[in-house]
Amino acid sequence: MMRGFRRHFFVCCVLLILLVFNVLAYAKSDEKPITCQVSNEVVDVKVQSEFFSGLLSTDSWPARWNCGIWTPFHGWLYIVSDFLIWLAYFMIPLILGYYLYKKQDGIPFKFIFLLFIAFILFCGLTHLIDAIIFWFPVYRLSAFVRFLTAMVSMGTVLALVKVTPEVLKYKSPEALEKLVSELTALNRRLKDEILQRERAENELKRLNEDLERKVDERTEDLKASNSILKRTNELFQSAQEAGKIGVWQMNVKESSIFCSEEVYRILELTSITDFNFEKALGFVHKDHRNKVREAIARAERTCESYDLEVKLITAKENNIWVRIVGLPVVKDGKMVSLRGLLMDIDLAKTSQEKMEASKRVLSLALEAGEIGAWNWNIKTGSLQWDAYMHNLMDHPKENFKGIIQDFTERIHPDDMDLVSDAVGDTIRKDVKYDIVYRILSRDGQTRILHSKGEVTKDENGEPVSMIGICMNITAQKLYEQNLKESEQRFKATIDYSPIGVALLGTDGALIKVNKALTHMLGYSEAELLKLGLHKITYTEDRNLDLEQRKNLQQGNIHTYQLDKRYLNVDGLPIWVQQNVSAVRDEAGDIKYFIAQIMDITERKMAEKRIQEVVRQRTAQLEATNHELEAFSYSVSHDLRSPLRSIHGFSQALMEDYADQLDDIGKDYLKRVSSASVRMGRLIDDLLALSRISRQEISFEPVDVSALASHVAEHLNNDQYTHTEFTVTPGLKASADKGLLNVALENLFENAAKYSRKVPNPKVELGVETINDRQVFYIKDNGVGFDMKYSDKLFGAFQRLHGDNEFEGTGIGLATVKRIIHRHGGEIWAESAVDRGSTFYFTLN
Repeated sequence: MMRGFRRHFFVCCVLLILLVFNVLAYAKSDEKPITCQVSNEVVDVKVQSEFFSGLLSTDSWPARWNCGIWTPFHGWLYIVSDFLIWLAYFMIPLILGYYLYKKQDGIPFKFIFLLFIAFILFCGLTHLIDAIIFWFPVYRLSAFVRFLTAMVSMGTVLALVKVTPEVLKYKSPEALEKLVSELTALNRRLKDEILQRERAENELKRLNEDLERKVDERTEDLKASNSILKRTNELFQSAQEAGKIGVWQMNVKESSIFCSEEVYRILELTSITDFNFEKALGFVHKDHRNKVREAIARAERTCESYDLEVKLITAKENNIWVRIVGLPVVKDGKMVSLRGLLMDIDLAKTSQEKMEASKRVLSLALEAGEIGAWNWNIKTGSLQWDAYMHNLMDHPKENFKGIIQDFTERIHPDDMDLVSDAVGDTIRKDVKYDIVYRILSRDGQTRILHSKGEVTKDENGEPVSMIGICMNITAQKLYEQNLKESEQRFKATIDYSPIGVALLGTDGALIKVNKALTHMLGYSEAELLKLGLHKITYTEDRNLDLEQRKNLQQGNIHTYQLDKRYLNVDGLPIWVQQNVSAVRDEAGDIKYFIAQIMDITERKMAEKRIQEVVRQRTAQLEATNHELEAFSYSVSHDLRSPLRSIHGFSQALMEDYADQLDDIGKDYLKRVSSASVRMGRLIDDLLALSRISRQEISFEPVDVSALASHVAEHLNNDQYTHTEFTVTPGLKASADKGLLNVALENLFENAAKYSRKVPNPKVELGVETINDRQVFYIKDNGVGFDMKYSDKLFGAFQRLHGDNEFEGTGIGLATVKRIIHRHGGEIWAESAVDRGSTFYFTLN
């Protein structure tokens, strides 16, 4: 291609020269030139601005033909010469540019080439403009282009000055040859040890062999040798970068170290010049520094190479694994320097550690999962098991022969054909080996195994071996069987339950219903599953359980119950009692709901009838109470009037006719008056008892201690001034304050009355805990009573002492019992004659 280009270029030049001389032959020689004039005009800012705006202007100068004395021969010789120079300057950059385009990679100092191209182009442009000026006097453009040419020229000079020291650093062919020869031995040694860098090392080997052969054959051709060595150095550098292998050399005497750039990249450093042994050792992990020192010391003593794997800490504090190979350079039996390689093996080392960790994890997983591994060589018939496979097959290692019979003798007779067919299909049809079968242990127990495997083949596609794993799934199969039985029992429980049962999803849709529910509602199972419970719920009852369902979903409650109405197939409402529970998974999330639905329509109707009866009875009781109130009023009014008359006339007789009556008469009158007073008190007590039975009760928090202290203070100030009342502080209860006050008055007065005849009478109110209940007690040290009469103690008009001993009507304790019972409590007493009494009562 270049040869054809040169031929065409030569033809063009010849034709151009002929054209020029032809013009010279016909040129007129009698034209008189115009003399050029020099302007003395002062340059100012306006002139400078006009200079750039009129770069292509031709008004200020005449054409060069008209400036000076030009002969046609002289003029055209000048023009043709400038044109040819411009043409040459134009072609040279094209050729250089073509070279750069083809050699994009591997050309150092590419910017110098670009500067040279610009420099040559601008030089050629000045010659072209000089030729043009003969006709078009564009002197301003010529001056501007010459200025640009000067700038580009000076830039090229400065770039050459800057790059010259770098060029001088390149090694001589002899030094490169010697270095390559030394590194060839190292590369050969590393070839078998670094499999992942095989491609880079093979390339280096090939290049080094080519280099040695060419150096031997072309010793005198220094230029070619320099080119080859330069290319080899670039490739070697590329190989170092690709394989992450750096080269170093240490001067033993000075401890200075020379390193290739790859070493600095591995250490994550920028290139430095003062790199020495101590600084290099500082990058080695502290746990490995002694290993490096000992290796170098041993190499110095024995002049033998070393090969280490150590951990480094880079300049950016990253931990990496590297391989250090050192080769002693011996002179006069003594090591003078060390040369070697620094290889980044962090990825391989990390991968190896991960692989070993994965193997350990796999081993633990196989052991934890009760999984055994096996390998059967189809051609030789040999069989290999791991340790757990021996345990799985219940076949000790000492009895293991390593043949297929060791396996087949454990297979259950009923599964022998199944296993044989599966193995045959795997070998012949190239399918995965996946089978569940039974084996018999040495004691005759059956185990269920699940085996998986595959066939490995040689390069001809012939089966060589089968490898696989074996899992003990006996417990799993037993669990599946139990689960299946449990599901069957659960299904039977639901299907044959006498009450309706429904399983609902978390979205409220029905999953399953039993026969009892379909019979209850009159729908078929398919109809119910399609409709869902929400659609057949009575309209007013659809939102009854919103709050309870929310609490159930949030886990605040485990189940809830409510009564609601459903519409059966005939559209009639039926009352049901619905119990809803949530079934959750191990994570606590709801899987589904179970609703137990019982028809309580008849019970609701009975309750309605009972409510009607209760309403009627309540009305009757209210009428009876009104009658009792009227009777009480009648008793109070009709009986009190005669009693007042009897008591009044008895007092009148005593006052007016006492002197006319003997002692017996006076005694009779006193008895009549006393009986009338006693009858009045009895009527008051009966009316109080009647009112207590009918009075509406209102519960509230009551300070029992304060209430009792008030009662005791009143009694102490009235007729029981010598009695010592003791009240335990802080006693609280929920009760009707008025009724409780009546009960305490009766109990305190009763205790004070029956203890007033003993020395130092005492009455005490306290509390005890009996069978986890709060029990109040009132204790005295009075006369007490015989416990065989305790059943008569709380009856109306029942008294254990006569009026001549202790006054009373026998209504007080009956009133107390009525009050305690209305509070839902109990009252009882414990006593002994002359040893005091204790009355216990509770308030629910």
